[in-house]
Amino acid sequence: MNNCLLCRDEIIHELTPQEIFTGMKIKQDFLCSRCEAEFHQIKAPHCPTCFRQQNKSKQCPDCKYWQALGYHNFKHQAIFSYNLAMHDYFKRYKRYGDYVLRLVFQPYLQQVLRQWQPPFIYVPTQTNHWQQRQFDPVKGIFGDLVKLTPALIKLPTSTPQAQKNRQQRLKTPQFFDFNQNYAAILQATQVTILDDIYTTGRTIFHARDCLRQQGYQGQIFSLSLAR
Repeated sequence: MNNCLLCRDEIIHELTPQEIFTGMKIKQDFLCSRCEAEFHQIKAPHCPTCFRQQNKSKQCPDCKYWQALGYHNFKHQAIFSYNLAMHDYFKRYKRYGDYVLRLVFQPYLQQVLRQWQPPFIYVPTQTNHWQQRQFDPVKGIFGDLVKLTPALIKLPTSTPQAQKNRQQRLKTPQFFDFNQNYAAILQATQVTILDDIYTTGRTIFHARDCLRQQGYQGQIFSLSLAR
C-alpha cells in the first residue's frame, strides 16, 4: 500500500488477474480513485490532429489556423483535458515546485509512449525558471520513462507563455535555439517532441520550425500530458 501523491490518502491496490496468475510486477498507483476521477482522459470525439476534446471528430480552429500558415502533415497527441484539476496539479508542480508530483501520471504516459519512437526531444524551461524551481518540469515528467534528447535551448522571454492570452501566445516570436551538440538527430527519420501542456500549439510549432531551420527533413510528431 502507498499514499496518493495529491491528497495523501492511503491507496489499496486491487490486484489484476495478470498480477495474480502470471507473476507480473504489481503496478504502482500514484493517485487514489477519488483524485483520479477528477482528471478527464481525452476520448473520441476529438480533433484528429491535436486531440482537442470536442463534440465532433473534425479539425479544430487551432489546427485550421496552423494549416492556413502553411503547416501540414502535423500530428499531436494529448492524454488529458486541461480542466480545473489539471490546472491545480500544474500549480503545485510548477509554481510551488513539488517535484514528487512528476510521478503522478507516469502509468498513463508509459502506456502511450510505447506508441512513439525516439529520439524524444523535450521542450525545456528557460534558465531563470530552472534556477527558481531547481528542476525542469517537462524533463521531470518524461525523464524517468524515456531517454530524452536536449536538442532545444529555450531563449529568454519577457513574459512566460502561461501569463499570455491567446493572441499574445500566437504572436510570440521564436524562442528556441538548436543545441549543435545533438546534430546527429537531424539524420533521424522521425522525432517526437514532448511537452507538458498544449494550449494553442505555438510552442510546438516553434520547436518544429527550429528543427526545420537546421535542415531536418524527417517526420515530426508531438505528445503532451494535457491539451
